[in-house]
Amino acid sequence: MSTVRAARSPSRALPPVVALLVAGCAARGAIPPLAPAVAALGAELDSTLADPAFARSSWGVVVESADNGQVLYRRDAERLFVPASNLKLITAAAALIRLGADFRWTTAVLARGVRRADTLDGDLQVAGRGDPTFAVDATGDSTDMLRALRPWADSLSAHGIHVVRGHVVADGSAFPDPPLGAGWAWDDLDADYAAPVGAVQFNESVAWVEVSPGSAAGAAASIALVPRRVPLRIFGTVATAPADSNLSQLTWSRVPFGDSVTVGGRLSAGHAMVRLPVAVPDPGRYFEAALTQALVESRVTVLGSPASGVATAAAAPETLFTVTSPPLSQVLPLLLKPSQNQIAETLLRTLGLQVKGVGSVDSGRAVVRDALTEVGVPPDAYVLADGSGLSRYNEVAPDAIAAVLAAMYRRPDFAAFLGALPVAGVDGTLATRLKGTAAAGNVHAKTGSLRGVRALSGYVRTPGGETLVFVLLANNATVPGRVVEAAQDRIVERLADFVRR
Repeated sequence: MSTVRAARSPSRALPPVVALLVAGCAARGAIPPLAPAVAALGAELDSTLADPAFARSSWGVVVESADNGQVLYRRDAERLFVPASNLKLITAAAALIRLGADFRWTTAVLARGVRRADTLDGDLQVAGRGDPTFAVDATGDSTDMLRALRPWADSLSAHGIHVVRGHVVADGSAFPDPPLGAGWAWDDLDADYAAPVGAVQFNESVAWVEVSPGSAAGAAASIALVPRRVPLRIFGTVATAPADSNLSQLTWSRVPFGDSVTVGGRLSAGHAMVRLPVAVPDPGRYFEAALTQALVESRVTVLGSPASGVATAAAAPETLFTVTSPPLSQVLPLLLKPSQNQIAETLLRTLGLQVKGVGSVDSGRAVVRDALTEVGVPPDAYVLADGSGLSRYNEVAPDAIAAVLAAMYRRPDFAAFLGALPVAGVDGTLATRLKGTAAAGNVHAKTGSLRGVRALSGYVRTPGGETLVFVLLANNATVPGRVVEAAQDRIVERLADFVRR
């Protein structure tokens, strides 16, 4: 039986303060029994987790009241688990604690060269600090990937520049580390969820390969890159299948650390265009290509010629304008609801840059550790590798996640944190889960998944108006992920129906 009566404490030994309290209670008499409703809840959760399907799995669970701190259920909560994307809860919380909900990224656009009439004889330099919102997810316009960059042409025109003789140059030096997270699997690196991160980045470092069937069976399908100038190369062909075959069998992969994308398969005639996301290995080059295309399409000429000797010898670059992101409160939903890894990695580096003056992963981790210490999480309750949870090097105790959730509940900016989480049966990664239950529209929680790992942590409001914090981490699962998720859903649904008596 894993139900406990008091606040969190390691199951191996009681800390001194708790030991004194227990001794005092023992001196006065027996510890009062659990309320029947709490005892019944613990028995039901024990039964769910004792399913033979989980015989070889490990579960770390915490259920506690956010309103009074009472622990209703606890199982191996002090042990370390791979959290998968539940780590994003910690990254997002640290960002709110250290940067504030109103924090905005700024990007400087500079003229590096000599201006003559409407011509910049030199390069257009973009000095970034990690703004993650030059992306379709931020603009909401999936029909125009370049929408976030198109207004830059108007800003250049307002400064009298209509021709750039040189190149668009991305200055990503604010993030000095390699663009990938520690421990990311090499065979994930062509996937959109494992795209690299840069101080100057576009569309979360993901491009689209658009495949449209030919006009008749046997014809080759058309394959196009979006945006058109993205620094990738396409190889392979897709065959058009008969219209009545109803086929959409496409495969694609990118050479690790390379720019070659191979596409193959079959697509039925008459089928709608299929969009395949692929990670672009160099965020800076990708941004340069995207902005160049956006400017050219908006009638700003970018010649891409070497700068003249005069331009090269020019003194300091001239700042033309700066671009400011939406506030962090509006970016967090783009991170947490779809579980966006690149924004999480950007936040980790941004924390280091803004707080420590160095946009490195080490500096970001130091800021996160400081924030965790501030909310009472001991340093041995976690191991941090990245900001997103994609790395299996991350390890976190369920107690630590519960402490973060409880601390955020007490903060004045809690609404920004809660509103960024997926809502059961409504949106984000919980859109299809818990529909038609008391948890739908009620539970705000973060999912997490890796092979053998399923996580679900967040908040649920009971019929009595009490807010509960829950942490459900499953590791080493040998059954399909949907089986683990079904058990998590049963637990959360039970919490949504929990009534104290």
